[in-house]
Amino acid sequence: MKTCFIWFGLLLKRTIKKPAFLLFLLSMPLLSFMIDRLGQGEGAGTTVGICLEGTEAEAFFSLLQEQEGVLRFRLYESENKMRQDVEKSELDCGVFLHEELWEGLSAGAWQNTITVYTTSSSSMTNIVKEKIASIVFTLYSERAFGDYIERSEIFAGAEGTDGGADVAAFAKAAYETHLLDGSTFAFRYQGNPGGNQNGSAADISGPSAFRLRGILAVCIFLSGMSGLLTDWKDREERRFGRLIPPAVTTMVNIWIPTIYTSAAVLFSLWLTGNMTVSGSGGNPAAGLSGGFGKELAGLLFYQFLIVMYCSIIRIVLRKQEMIAAAIPLLTLCTVVCCPVWIRLAAYVPLFRVLEKLFPATYYLLL
Repeated sequence: MKTCFIWFGLLLKRTIKKPAFLLFLLSMPLLSFMIDRLGQGEGAGTTVGICLEGTEAEAFFSLLQEQEGVLRFRLYESENKMRQDVEKSELDCGVFLHEELWEGLSAGAWQNTITVYTTSSSSMTNIVKEKIASIVFTLYSERAFGDYIERSEIFAGAEGTDGGADVAAFAKAAYETHLLDGSTFAFRYQGNPGGNQNGSAADISGPSAFRLRGILAVCIFLSGMSGLLTDWKDREERRFGRLIPPAVTTMVNIWIPTIYTSAAVLFSLWLTGNMTVSGSGGNPAAGLSGGFGKELAGLLFYQFLIVMYCSIIRIVLRKQEMIAAAIPLLTLCTVVCCPVWIRLAAYVPLFRVLEKLFPATYYLLL
């Protein structure tokens, strides 16, 4: 047993003394920091101007703010000021809602009640239109529902009594509970880059954090695959044939690089404040205390998957040239098929099968 520990320690030293591998490890925190900052820059989103006439302005803008994400909304009191900011490219586009909008919706003549200001560089106009339409529908449907209750026979029959007030109050409360709070119609994202609205364990701070974890997962996978080349040289030179069974040597040669890379990943995630959900909230210290155990468990599971996966590759590909050729190919397939940048399985059914062929998927969707 002592001999095995000495052998394992020597392999650890041999791996870390490789200049290329050491440079790879040292560059990971810097790379992670740059990716995280770049993602935060993207997170600033696209600014859209909103100008409204009438009494619905406050409710309308409040609903828009609740749904802010990639789109950021800025409220204007003056249509001219908003148009000038669009012309100066301070806004991607501007939306002016006329006071006649609600009457136009009731009369079926709403086409000229919303004005959209854009420039040739506006890129989010269609998405903005969809967002505005959804808010308009929400407010108009509530108003239409109230009008329906007022005109209904049960309301008219109870008018002037306590029963009428009770009916109106009940109808309004039911509408707000079942239609406006998301309990009837809502979206749930499985393994989504932006997190899961239902608060599952896959939640992370945002799309940039998801991309960062995906890139780091590819780095760990790449380090495990590189261990196959080291194992091939050990077998060719018969270095440990009398000491350790070849199968064990293969698994250890694969595992050791992933240990070092996982340690660099843990440090990178702590540095950028992207530890797993347990509540870092962008605070590195909180992430270290709250999410470290969960992150470590996930990385150990991922290491196990990589060792098993690469061991199978070693059995199938017996030549050094084939292993060397497989490394960039499998790495590219991991980036494309696994949810590293985007989960294509949500759009193309074929990728639901392909993503299961690579261990990074199981780690990223933990």
